[in-house]
Amino acid sequence: MKRTLLFTGLLFLTLLGCKSQQYTFEELPDKQLVFGYGGGMAGTVDTYVLLENGQLFHTNSLTQQTEELEPLSKKEASACFLKFEELSLSETDFDHPGSRYYFLEEVNQDAKHKVVWGASDHKPSERFLDFYKEMKNHIK
Repeated sequence: MKRTLLFTGLLFLTLLGCKSQQYTFEELPDKQLVFGYGGGMAGTVDTYVLLENGQLFHTNSLTQQTEELEPLSKKEASACFLKFEELSLSETDFDHPGSRYYFLEEVNQDAKHKVVWGASDHKPSERFLDFYKEMKNHIK
């Protein structure tokens, strides 16, 4: 009986420890995948922040509101981060916003690197455009 109780207790503690840590927008982890768009007449910026655990946040600069969106599965989030790393943003220098612009940003501890496009006379790599479209498809 004691063995069963001990085993059940250990199993419960193990399962409890497996749950991913949940974050708030005010307290985000060091590693983030950030993307969004902005500009237009009002100059509004919509920013999305994906975390490795699948949590997805949205902020709007006009309303100053932040909301947590439906999360991605941990498997989907891992795939996104893997593809994101393959883009090698830190090795790319592309900052050509237009009146309406789009961006991808890598946040890793204190390092940040951002790629911005939208100007009609400067086209970004298809890899950036494809990845951006894929990320927008995750927003529900």
